[in-house]
Amino acid sequence: MKKRDFWYRLKRLSKHTGKPQWGLAVRAIILIAIAGLIGKLLGLNNGINAIIVVTLLATIIIDISLPIKKVATLTVLGFLMTILAFISASLGLSNLGLFVFFTVIWSFFSISMYIFGSMEGSLGFTFFLTYFVAVLLVNNQSSTLDWASYSIIAYLVASILFIPKIWLEKKKIQEMVSVGFNPTSSIHNVLYTRNLLSGIPINSNYYDIFKLGSYLKIFRSYSNLINSRLNSKSRLYFKNFLDRSDNFSSKIVYNFNKNKGPVDLTEMNKQLSTIESNFLTNKNYNAIVIEISHSIMEILNKSNEILSKDNGNGIRRIKRTDKPLKEVLKANFNLKNLYIRHAVRFTLAMTISLIFVYLTRERSAIWITMGVLIILKPDITSTIDNLISRVGYNFLAIILAIILSLIFPHDLLIWLALIMLFLFRAFYPNYMGFSIMAMTVFIVLVWPTGTVYDNAIARLVDIALGGVIAFICAYIILPSRVSVNLPDQLIRTIKANIKYAKHVLIISSMELNTENVSKSFKNYIMEENNLEAGLKKLEDTLKDINDDLELYHELIASNNKMAADLSGIAAILNTNKKSMEDLNINVQKILTTLNYLETSLTKDIKPLKLSRDHNSLDHIDTHKTDELEQLIGWITSDLQLIQKGIDIANETGLLQRYTKLT
Repeated sequence: MKKRDFWYRLKRLSKHTGKPQWGLAVRAIILIAIAGLIGKLLGLNNGINAIIVVTLLATIIIDISLPIKKVATLTVLGFLMTILAFISASLGLSNLGLFVFFTVIWSFFSISMYIFGSMEGSLGFTFFLTYFVAVLLVNNQSSTLDWASYSIIAYLVASILFIPKIWLEKKKIQEMVSVGFNPTSSIHNVLYTRNLLSGIPINSNYYDIFKLGSYLKIFRSYSNLINSRLNSKSRLYFKNFLDRSDNFSSKIVYNFNKNKGPVDLTEMNKQLSTIESNFLTNKNYNAIVIEISHSIMEILNKSNEILSKDNGNGIRRIKRTDKPLKEVLKANFNLKNLYIRHAVRFTLAMTISLIFVYLTRERSAIWITMGVLIILKPDITSTIDNLISRVGYNFLAIILAIILSLIFPHDLLIWLALIMLFLFRAFYPNYMGFSIMAMTVFIVLVWPTGTVYDNAIARLVDIALGGVIAFICAYIILPSRVSVNLPDQLIRTIKANIKYAKHVLIISSMELNTENVSKSFKNYIMEENNLEAGLKKLEDTLKDINDDLELYHELIASNNKMAADLSGIAAILNTNKKSMEDLNINVQKILTTLNYLETSLTKDIKPLKLSRDHNSLDHIDTHKTDELEQLIGWITSDLQLIQKGIDIANETGLLQRYTKLT
């Protein structure tokens, strides 16, 4: 493990998370051209820039890889927020006090959305970015109603993208529900997909495939740990079985997505027989290897049965298990929270910066404000990291812009700028470094002050100055200096969730003690936020720790999902008292596991054994529809994920590292 150096931070943004999205970029540019042409034909010359920019933002939202129902919800939300942003910016032109009021509201409440999660926080930042763009574009040459109408035109044009999304929706859902059978996916991918699919009506066959794939990923992940403990000969047999199971799970994914029917599992049955015959005399992990092998085989067989069916039996929904809004706000909406302090800091920095933009309309003031916007982060280390990387990539963009201006004649620069806009959309969000470079070159080429060279140098200075201001704000205004014993914080977070689980599940009367439940949930949220802050510190401080980060993220995701599932049970119990009788019958095994897990974390952490009860697939009944039963089944798998993660952390020495992270 080494500290991150300058060059590591500089190249960090260039690490891709997927392929360039050339098709999406082509469609976005075509729609931008259409929107601009419509604005021109309607004589909306003052609003063409707004129409073009909003169209670009709208295409990014609509092209998000989500089920169409959720994309539609996000699009409507983005549309409403865009209209509000332009109305706010337009009304703010009449009075500085009103402008400051709107800026404070947009800054604070947009950034404070991070307390609900990274996805919600990113959405909030997008909302503020829309307001920022509105402030830059709005002027007195159009009325407030006109500025709102420009957003309507842009979103109407961008909504054309819903046509191919509707056409490809079935294929998209198939790919999502089969994620657990993809050997290259992780448990984190499965949990993330489950959140995306929650509340979406899907075919019952799709629902069952997703559930079986989730359990396959659990067993498949745990089997890697077990295999590492076997002797060389046994490891070879078990690894061969696992490799073949991966091969057949890939075939199931292919056949399911292509509607090609069941897969021939004869070879897998032979592999299972080989496991049984070669592990009978093994004394160490005989039972557990055979148990996992049978569980994997049973999942493959049940999945194959689903592939042989033409249609599912009705429509199902994956239960949505959001954390209670009131409890999340009570736990997080205070200055002890990292993100609330960041929201206060961000609000002060952006309000002061935008006042200068409001009063001067100078391009240097705008670029300095942009520097603060893209560099200021929740803690000092992250802000420094962002300062180095963002200024670094802007420096490279400036050099590229100067080279282009020297090679090509001035008349061609506007076409090169359009190519840069195309590249921005193609690289966003999978190649963030290149995306930033393309956008910077675009702005330098289309928004010149003097020669391209002078403009480029001035913009680089402005961005760097904005970064320095962002660093000063991070260091002075409610500074978030994260210092944590990461393994200890992990254990505290899991134990806090166990306590929350016990308050929800231990029912001694017909009344749920909502006060104790609320208090324990609040404590869990506080510990989880501290853990996420510490993990962010680790990520920004050290390099070559990808395996450790992945395990921490899996444990956080599993623990977080269990808390959400428990909140779902608490909500049912609050509305249906009769459900308590059913709950008492089903939770004894869960409580036993909770006690065992808590004991193992309290004392010297020892390897956890995979219980045969938890391996059993009895609870994977594809005919169960009761929400309470579904949640109990999910909590069982949540606990298994947490057990597996702690076991791996102990085996790999993760719980002995990062104990003094400053």
